[in-house]
Amino acid sequence: MNPNAHSKSILESKVWDVVVVGGGMVGATVALGLANKGFDVLMLEHQAPDLSWDATVPMQTRVSALTRASENILKNLDAWKGVQKRRYHAFTDMHVWESASAAEVHFSSKEIQEPNLGYVVENQVIQSALWDEIVVHDKIEVGIGYALTRLVLQADQACLELDNSIELKTKLVVGADGAFSKTREMAGIGVEEHDYEQCAVVGCVKTSLPNQDTCWQRYQSDGPFAYLAMQDHWSSIAWYLPTEKMQWALSLSDEIFADKITQASGEKLGQVVEVADRTAFPLVRRHAEQYVRSHFVLVGDAAHTVHPQAGQGVNLGLLDAAALIETVSQARENSDKDWSRLSVLRRYERWRRGDNVIVQHSMEGFDWLFKQDIPLKNEIRKRLLPFADQAKPIKNWLMSQALKGREVLPELAQL
Repeated sequence: MNPNAHSKSILESKVWDVVVVGGGMVGATVALGLANKGFDVLMLEHQAPDLSWDATVPMQTRVSALTRASENILKNLDAWKGVQKRRYHAFTDMHVWESASAAEVHFSSKEIQEPNLGYVVENQVIQSALWDEIVVHDKIEVGIGYALTRLVLQADQACLELDNSIELKTKLVVGADGAFSKTREMAGIGVEEHDYEQCAVVGCVKTSLPNQDTCWQRYQSDGPFAYLAMQDHWSSIAWYLPTEKMQWALSLSDEIFADKITQASGEKLGQVVEVADRTAFPLVRRHAEQYVRSHFVLVGDAAHTVHPQAGQGVNLGLLDAAALIETVSQARENSDKDWSRLSVLRRYERWRRGDNVIVQHSMEGFDWLFKQDIPLKNEIRKRLLPFADQAKPIKNWLMSQALKGREVLPELAQL
């Protein structure tokens, strides 16, 4: 497989088993997992990631808090070693509190006999670790820099047209092209949206006190603020603000931004002493009306987006990928010649849609409960957080569900 191969003859030479549109974390997982099952895969991506690694490179603004299920998926794809050789950080504890009262709850991996509660990993590191395996896989071809111009779903296959008059035929198209999915639109699938009227300001900062391998989350009337533990005194931040404050937060000097972060965190880790790059984006919940058409399927952000306050977006997408891999590979192993037909793909949709809905609405419930400083909500929170902290069976169940999954996991997510 040559990631820089742009030959029209190579791309058009056969009917591909699978064409994955999008080579980010979820799309790369689908491509690699299906290739490992013997499918011939073509993956289309605008730009290949830089697979070289320099440990002195500044930490990236976008990170994910990987669950044990996501860790297992990467291990089973032999991609975890690519994460380990780059940069990642295990967190053992989570501490949640609010600004309106002294109510708080503390989660510790020791309470459920686990070594940690997950890993904070830069998104670019995850993608590169997957691509390490993709670029040497003889069942994957990568097309870099192509633009999809047309998608036609036929009774027995899918046809794609790319720029430069390239025409492709495949048994299955996987739309892994993000929240503003072009493939979703071309497949005629609508999307339900809810604007949270919030933005997430993300980046990386160094604090005067160590993070103690802990993720700290403080709820305020404007929205939550979180420190996600990374190396030494460094933490990734997620600061949720009303959308109208997004440009204000980005326009602040590093010195003033550091002061604002220190205040937003309640000085939990002392003073912010250094600020790396930062960015911001508006928060919108999206859910595709369907995940599937005949010979077409959506995964990850192309199918659903969720409020990121619990860091579940990438984890949900990786579970989508694992469930899809298992669904179509089992169908083909059972001698189902039309393994990409609608009735097969609906098995994947039934498997994943309910779990994604539960997480979406759970995050909205937290957002609703903590968003406003009003007497009724204040009283509920003052009682709820201490109860959750003291009710160890419930707390341990919540940690286990968050870490290991809420339902029967795909084989790829198990060890």
